[in-house]
Amino acid sequence: MKGFKDFIMGPKVRALINLLLTIFVGVLSSVLASQIMPGGALNWDLVYQVSSFWVLIVAAVALLFFQWICIGFDDSITRYLDEKRCLAYIRKTQLDGFAEHIRRNPGKAMLTDANVVMERMGMK
Repeated sequence: MKGFKDFIMGPKVRALINLLLTIFVGVLSSVLASQIMPGGALNWDLVYQVSSFWVLIVAAVALLFFQWICIGFDDSITRYLDEKRCLAYIRKTQLDGFAEHIRRNPGKAMLTDANVVMERMGMK
């Protein structure tokens, strides 16, 4: 599944999906307009009766959902552009690993100097 997500989130595929969904929404809007204007007179009572309205709603929601996924993906990447945030994440991961090591081997906890660990993490 990760390979599929990487494929979908590639810039070319994202652009293609956005283009196709936008064109589809545009075509459905035109179809809806022609269906609610029989004989050239606008009849708002027909909006909920024609099928293109409901398909347009589904397509618009799909486009919005895809945009939210893309924004979430972009946000997850941009979090790591900040060097300080990246270092903090690495340090947290190292500390989590160190804590797990101590939980599994409590007898070795006293053999580890916390100052040495902090120096290895670049904290001193």
